[in-house]
Order: sequence, then C-alpha cells, then structure tokens
Amino acid sequence: MKQQLSLRASVCLALATLASSSTLAAGFQVNEHSANGLGRAMAGQAAMAENASILATNPAAIGVFTTSQFSGSISFIDPNVDVSAQTTSYVATEAGNLTVASEDASEDDIADTAFVPSFFYTTPINDKWSAGIGAFTTYGLRSDYSDDFEALHFADTAEVKSFTFNPAVSYKVNDTLRVGFGLNFTYADAEISSAIPNSLTPVLGLAVDNASVFKLEGDDIGYGWNAGVYYQPTETTTLALSYRAETELELDGEVSSDLSAELNQDGSLDLNLAAITEVAVSQIIDDQWSVQASLVFTDWSTFQKLEANLASGDDFLIKEENFDDSWRGSLGVTYKLNDQYTLRAGYAYDDGVVTVENRSLSIPDTDRHWITGGVTYTLNDSTTFDFAYAYINGREANIDKSRDIGSITSTIEGSQSATAHVLSAQVNMSF
Repeated sequence: MKQQLSLRASVCLALATLASSSTLAAGFQVNEHSANGLGRAMAGQAAMAENASILATNPAAIGVFTTSQFSGSISFIDPNVDVSAQTTSYVATEAGNLTVASEDASEDDIADTAFVPSFFYTTPINDKWSAGIGAFTTYGLRSDYSDDFEALHFADTAEVKSFTFNPAVSYKVNDTLRVGFGLNFTYADAEISSAIPNSLTPVLGLAVDNASVFKLEGDDIGYGWNAGVYYQPTETTTLALSYRAETELELDGEVSSDLSAELNQDGSLDLNLAAITEVAVSQIIDDQWSVQASLVFTDWSTFQKLEANLASGDDFLIKEENFDDSWRGSLGVTYKLNDQYTLRAGYAYDDGVVTVENRSLSIPDTDRHWITGGVTYTLNDSTTFDFAYAYINGREANIDKSRDIGSITSTIEGSQSATAHVLSAQVNMSF
C-alpha cells in the first residue's frame, strides 16, 4: 500500500499541492475557478460564456465559442480563521467531577494561505459539436493548530487536497439550446490527526509531549460526471442549469497512534465530494450593463462521518460530522466601460453546513458574506486579462464539544470566526 501511495503521489502531487484551500466556502468547497466569475461573486457563472473557464461550471456553454479558447488562472487565498475557547477536563469520581485541567484554547490563523490554479481549453469540432478539457479543484482545505494549542485532542491537522481533470463536450440542439456532458477524474490526498495537549500530558502519565491520538493519511482517484443546459430564449437573456455529480473516494493509506498500538496499520477512509447544482441567469440591459444571478445547492448531507476502515476489519470512528445540505445565492453586475475595460461587482451569501452541536475544529464552517469586484482588460482581439478581488466575512460561530480520552472527559466552549482575502488573475486567448 505504501508503494501505491507513493506512485499516485509522484504523478499527481505537483498539481494537487497547489490546490489546497481554506474552508472559506460551505464545508470544504472551493469556488475559485475563474477570475472573471469571482469579480461578480460567481453570479450567473453557468450562464456566462465569456471564456474557456465556463467549462468548470457548465459544459454546454463551451459550444458558444466559434474559435479555440484557452484560459489559465491563479488565485491567492489569504484566510484568517481564529478560535477563542476554553477547555475543561475532569474525571468522574464518587464525590463528583474532579477537574484535572482547565486551559485557554485560543489560537489565531489556523488556516494557511493557498494558491489555487486552473486551466481550460475548448475548441469547436463542427457546427454542432464542441469539446474541451479543464484542470481545476472543487474541494480543498487545510487547518493546522500549533503544538501549544490546548484542544489538540479535538483537532490538530486536517488537510484535503484535490485536483480534477474534466473533459467535456457540448451539442447544439438548435439556435437557442445547447446541452453538455463531461467526465471527472479527481485525485485527492488527505490527512487528519489529533494529539494530546500539553496540559493533559502529565495527567495521563505520558513520556512525550503531543502524543498522537491518531493520524490518518491516504489518497485515491475517483470518477464522476457533470452535465449542463445553456438556453438563450432571446438575444438578451441566458438561462442555465448545471449539475456536478458526487465523487466517491476511498482514500487508501495508513493509520497510526502513539496511544493505541492496535491502530498502527493500513487503513482507508471513505470521502464523498458532494454533488453541486446551479441555476443561473444573465440579463443584458443595454450595450453596457448586464446583471447576473445564481442559486447553487450542494448536497453536503452525504458527508456524515469520518471513519477509518482498518486492514484488520475493524472500523475506527474519527468523528461525526453530520453536515447539512447548503445553498449559495449570488447577485452580480457587469459594466462594459469601453472596448478595453469591463468592470464587475458582486455579492454572495454562502450558507454554512453545520449546527453548533456538530461544529468541528478540524473543518471550521459558518455562514459567509462575499463582496467582490473585478476588471477585464482587452489587449487585442485574441487576448484578454481578468483580475478580481473578494472579501469574505464569516459569521462568528459558537463551539460546544466534548470527548473522552480514557477516563478523562474534556469539553471545549468558545467561538470561531473567519475572514479571507482572495486575489485572482487570469489570461484568456482565442486562436
């Protein structure tokens, strides 16, 4: 299994390393596929065939282009996820609960900065058919607590890196309707761990600091599909519907622990990347102004728990997640200033996937507001550049969790908050 892990990693890790993102969208979803789309908070994205990056959202729309198209982008995500909390650990005795440790468990900047790349190419085949391929990420996260964090037994490191290759075709049904279909090949690499915090090390009589409660590492390649409809009932109105199916992954790797020798063996983790449905509209008002809107539904309720399937045949429950389905609504505006510059602005509300009862330190999640702006610069008839900025503000969310370590019960109470800045640049070429 180690050789299998190394082989896959050597083939895919160069791209997947860049694809790690923070938890600034619902669950651990990543929205940064397109700089022009980000400029209007991804509003109407499935209905906006501006360049080849539309393939990530709606394969049907690539049939609009009459020449070959290339788009390549890079997004820089600078998150600030903070935890302010208190942990209390106690042992139950006949006389009542005996507190053995009570510590501040606050930490700032638990999510790393990330670069998220994407690449797209499309080309018409004939009057009816077009084809293309995209390389991008739709899911990723990394949260990492320091060795001094006093709630490491609740969460230490959590990381999901993924990259998807998406070949697709579009078929022109008639002058107003196009349909599209694509296949998804997704490589994912994950790590999740927890450890004993400093305050509990002497209580448990451990010889080393930050002893591992468990650590799981694994990777897999999963397969899925996506489809879309692109409908233009009038010259000024575009409607779109797109669907990206769930991708099921079985991450094969290793489980290890300093506390439980029986956990030191090969294992796997089932990880389902949720299905995504988008309804989008773009309405042209006049020669300069147009407005866009989207409603995106993500089927996160399929993600209920993290459980390691050990080579011995036993199952080791890491944690219950109990995600809810989520939705995201966005509104955007596009303004063509002149032949060289097009301006964009947008707002989105991103619904969180967990309740207080199920909120996880490993995968911080809350409701978010997106405020974005962007610009396109047209260099010539065949080359354009897109730039965008987004500010994401997450609602402060409460934490109230408990867990047992041997005879010790620990609780953590407090809050999480998250903000982020996203910068994106993209080049588009037609030929």
